[in-house]
Amino acid sequence: MPILSLASKAAAFDAAQTRAICDAFDGAWAALQAAGSALTGPATAPAAREILAKRIIDMAQNGLLDVTKLKDDALAHLERHPPAI
Repeated sequence: MPILSLASKAAAFDAAQTRAICDAFDGAWAALQAAGSALTGPATAPAAREILAKRIIDMAQNGLLDVTKLKDDALAHLERHPPAI
C-alpha cells in the first residue's frame, strides 16, 4: 500500500495514528470508487492515490487525526488539485 511507504518516510507515527491515516486513505479511495470517479481509472489512479496519500500525511503531521476529517479534506484537496491527464 503506497500510503504506508509514504507515511514511514514522512514522520514517525504511532500505531493509532498510522491506523487513522490508513483508514482515511482507504475511505477516500472507496468514496471515489463508489462515485464512479474517472480518477479511479488506470490512467489517473496512481497519481490520484498519491495526491490523496500526501495530503492525508501532511494533515496528520499537522495534528489532524480524525479519520472522517482527514478523508473529507483529502477528497476536497483532490477535487481542487486533480492529477494532470
